[in-house]
Amino acid sequence: MKKTFLYSTLLIVFLFSDKTIAQDKYTYPNNDWEHITENSPCSPMNLLRQYVIDSLNTTGLLIIKGGKIALEYGETDDTSYLASARKSVLSMMYGKYVNNGEINLNATLKELGIDDVNQLTDKEKQATIDQIINAKSGVYLPAANAGSGANMPKRGEFKPGEHFYYNNWDFNVAGTIFEQKTGKNIYEAFENEFAIPLGFQDFKLANQKKYGNDELSIHPAYHFYLSTRDMARLGYLMLRKGKWNDKQIIPESWINKTTTMVSKTGEYGLFKGYSYMWWLYIDSDFELLEGAYTAAGAWGQYITVIPKLDMVIAHKTKSVYERRTPIPSYDQFLVKLIEGEKQVLNSNKNIDLNLFTGSYTDNSVEGQPMNLEMVIDGESLKIQGPIFPQPVNIVLCSETTGVLDVREMGYPSLSFKKDENGKILGFNVMNMFIKKN
Repeated sequence: MKKTFLYSTLLIVFLFSDKTIAQDKYTYPNNDWEHITENSPCSPMNLLRQYVIDSLNTTGLLIIKGGKIALEYGETDDTSYLASARKSVLSMMYGKYVNNGEINLNATLKELGIDDVNQLTDKEKQATIDQIINAKSGVYLPAANAGSGANMPKRGEFKPGEHFYYNNWDFNVAGTIFEQKTGKNIYEAFENEFAIPLGFQDFKLANQKKYGNDELSIHPAYHFYLSTRDMARLGYLMLRKGKWNDKQIIPESWINKTTTMVSKTGEYGLFKGYSYMWWLYIDSDFELLEGAYTAAGAWGQYITVIPKLDMVIAHKTKSVYERRTPIPSYDQFLVKLIEGEKQVLNSNKNIDLNLFTGSYTDNSVEGQPMNLEMVIDGESLKIQGPIFPQPVNIVLCSETTGVLDVREMGYPSLSFKKDENGKILGFNVMNMFIKKN
């Protein structure tokens, strides 16, 4: 039954498909993101999509490469809660005001008049804005919301600047400082300085709201409610060093500063560094992650920038479903992506096509053998048989893997089986083994 469905689907595709090839070019999104129209059949995105479906709790995913969508999955237009990734967003907002002098990173909490329900000590008041937004304040007080790191140090255990500790108290105070020094509401500033210039598609000011418990702290958390595709615009702004078309939204010097390591963390999976509310992939075993960084939030919200691949990833697991895509799962997703991209970069193009030519028989349905033939046509390997109105191109991704060049079916993958002497015995396609005669 499965074979009959497969063959009938293939027949319909080849009869009615209208393939178009468009030249890819570097671009910024306008009203909507463009898709990469000519996606290589050997693109790792094809396998990565299936991994996302099978292994993650993703509700929205965009992978932007060269300014266009390389992979899209889920409800990318759905607006929902953004947890700790909000901190990286605030870091972006700081850039303009640090650059123009309205925010002095060396100003202390004492000079700013910052205090809390539990009054700060004189030593704690010496913490600077720079130390606050790098989670090195030395202030170990409860935050207005959950989500701080485990094993909070004792009060007074470390001086300001001595120790990295991921405490929401610091990050919430950073929001208070922003509003105090700029005289602007965080959300209104974000709308005017980011959402509008970047052409956000789904942002609504009315959806934004702070959260807190003023019995614990007078400094509330400033959660954002954004869609995955608008998150991708923020990541792309970072990738382009703060520039959007012809306008410099964030000073390039701030982008460079905030993506250069301040602290080593060593306990958050592939994240091993931290800088101005961004997680960094320092000391990575993966060369392609050099210079990469991420905004990360509980439940599974990530904005990852990978400069070496000219790539941005916006990922969301919507919190209302009570499911998560935790850091270890997202790490595995990144490893899959990196390994796939590396394979494409290093793929062997000098494969002997003659090894694959010949006749093949599908005996998956008893009494109904299907005979196929692989031939060389020019520089291409093609398969032909009764189910194909015309020969179909096979793109070899390696010496043992390939795909049918059928974009409308997601490029069905082929896995060739060889004996110990390298002779082709057949291939697997969509859970069926096709034997070579």
